[in-house]
Amino acid sequence: MTGFDWSALSAARGARPDAVPEMINHALRVLEDLLEEVDHACTFTLTGGPLVDDDVVAAIDALLPESCRTARLEPVTSWSTLVREALPGLFVPTRQPDAWAPESAARRLADGLTDWVLALMGRLWPERAEAWTLTVDTGDWYEAAYVDLVVRVPDRVWLLHLGVSD
Repeated sequence: MTGFDWSALSAARGARPDAVPEMINHALRVLEDLLEEVDHACTFTLTGGPLVDDDVVAAIDALLPESCRTARLEPVTSWSTLVREALPGLFVPTRQPDAWAPESAARRLADGLTDWVLALMGRLWPERAEAWTLTVDTGDWYEAAYVDLVVRVPDRVWLLHLGVSD
């Protein structure tokens, strides 16, 4: 699927802006299901909320589970590069290495779904949108491993959570 411009599909180009987050979450759910294995469950979600009083941390904390708070934000130069580096690679199950080899059908499907997610995210956020990786402080269980991305657009903050529990 390399080289195909997913953003050129009318489903991406013509999607109503208010429908795009739901479309992203649908695609993320398919990726979760595809990558699931015994003792390997992924949780991929996108949530958004208003930015109030220019306080990004307060907006993020409102999006996190009740027991979690922002511990640290690290700026990233490109949200799309971070997502491409994380999906699906960091979350590929390890029990069937042949099934997940770079040219396998399962890996090509996961890569294609990731490209679709990136095309849809491009409808929400400009490539140069202000973005950070998020480290979470929690008194409760969160995920065994995770990548959290925060993206700020003029009056909204988005939290992309990519997590796995092993």
